[in-house]
Amino acid sequence: MSKIKILDCTLRDGGYINDWKFGKKAIQNILFNLSKANTDIVECGFLTNKPYNSDCSLFNCVETIDALLEDNKNSDTMYVAMIALGEKEINPRLISDSANSYVDGIRLTFHPDEIDKAFEYAEIIKEKGYRLFMQPVGTTNYTDKQFLDLLERVNILMPYAFYIVDTLGMMYKKDLIRQVFLVDNNLDTNIKLGYHSHNNFQLAFSNAQALAEYNTEREIIIDCSANGMGRGAGNLCAELFMNYLNKEYSAHYDVLPVLEIVDQYLVPISLSNPWGYNSAYFLSAANNCHPNYATYLMTKHSLSMSSIGNILQQLPKEQKRFFNKQLIESIYQNYQSNAVNDIETITKLRKKFDGKEILVIAPGESVKSKKDTIQKYISKKRPFVISVNFIPDFVKPDMVFVGNARRYEELCDRLDIKKSVFTSNIPKLPKKAVKVNYSELISASNDASDSSGIMILKLLKKTSVKSVALAGYDGFSKNPLGNYFNNDYCGIYEPVLLQEKTLAISEELESLSKKMKIKFVTPSIYNKGKRSKKKA
Repeated sequence: MSKIKILDCTLRDGGYINDWKFGKKAIQNILFNLSKANTDIVECGFLTNKPYNSDCSLFNCVETIDALLEDNKNSDTMYVAMIALGEKEINPRLISDSANSYVDGIRLTFHPDEIDKAFEYAEIIKEKGYRLFMQPVGTTNYTDKQFLDLLERVNILMPYAFYIVDTLGMMYKKDLIRQVFLVDNNLDTNIKLGYHSHNNFQLAFSNAQALAEYNTEREIIIDCSANGMGRGAGNLCAELFMNYLNKEYSAHYDVLPVLEIVDQYLVPISLSNPWGYNSAYFLSAANNCHPNYATYLMTKHSLSMSSIGNILQQLPKEQKRFFNKQLIESIYQNYQSNAVNDIETITKLRKKFDGKEILVIAPGESVKSKKDTIQKYISKKRPFVISVNFIPDFVKPDMVFVGNARRYEELCDRLDIKKSVFTSNIPKLPKKAVKVNYSELISASNDASDSSGIMILKLLKKTSVKSVALAGYDGFSKNPLGNYFNNDYCGIYEPVLLQEKTLAISEELESLSKKMKIKFVTPSIYNKGKRSKKKA
């Protein structure tokens, strides 16, 4: 067996989850516990040109890292930091020499179009005495020739280690071993081989085992993080791999300090900012694209899996590597759009709504918890009731508005087609279905573009409705199971995207409220009047 070393990247790669805001005490304790666990190499965080915040694992000089390592200076653990080209990296000329620091090495990560700059920085890092880790992003995207050309330059540079990086988590064992074979037969034998994986296909652990079993004299470094903490599908779990090496190769890692990190610091983070395998990350890897594309589409909760796959396939090859929000929204809206002539429909709806109180019920959790309040309102006002993407069990709606293809599939068997209105993006509607133009109801904001709750209000505005009452417009809370009246409506939960969507919907409602009177029957985070009263 080759000699295996573990590199823990919790404070660096894991920081994508919580914006690197672990807290100063937590950072110190995580570093201490990883050393206590006999971790071979610990990555302390990024070296960047951002202003330093002692509560974050982002550093603007090695001295700020040194201050955290005072209690660990006599350990056998090697400490490193990362400079990532394109991520507000610090110029290595600005950092102190390694002789004056507890930081032993610097990992340098770069994209194919940054290779020349990377090698320029690499020389400076070596001159300053640091062990240099060369870590190209997404080695799976290199052709064999590009990869071998890179290895040739690396042999001249002679870094401490060179990495295979599965950025999109799409490598199967045969893909990994093929690249390992290329490296092992073309890289100088004195250069260590590193492997950084992501867990989109849930293969990080099995691939790490395959690499551990690979027959080579070369020293191998395998990256992992406590509880697999890392962006998207996450990384190889440190505690799993440590335990595996202990059992299979008589290694001497102490897993308990890592579990203490998980229990004390990472579980609380995961409750509001989860990571780990899900369908979105599988689709990303399967389509060889940035994971945020699939996450963005899935948090809309409006598409089937086949539709998401079809949209991802439309991404231009050159745009797949980096997330482009405007691009994916444009492709999404184009995919959804199916123009119809709805002039006659709008006229009929205008006559239907004329002179009536309108109550729109969305499927928020308050539909269940505040059912009595809604029923009292209906009993008192006798409104024209419109439900959005669902059929309430306590009142028979006068109309059901469906603006979501996924919800239509769930409702189609129970809908009264004569009392339903659909947006034109929904496929396979019956011939007699009443349709309105999707493209004219979507919002200018990407984050709220396809909110059915906003689309029905825009439709009401088009039909000259001047006043509307809302129920079930709760907004998105931090508890994903508390967002809907029925847990079956819950989908992929991405806190940042849902927070942005909540803000965008709030802005849309504020804009609409200038053109029509909007009253909230049930509690809502969009109800600014209520919020201001509470503050007062």
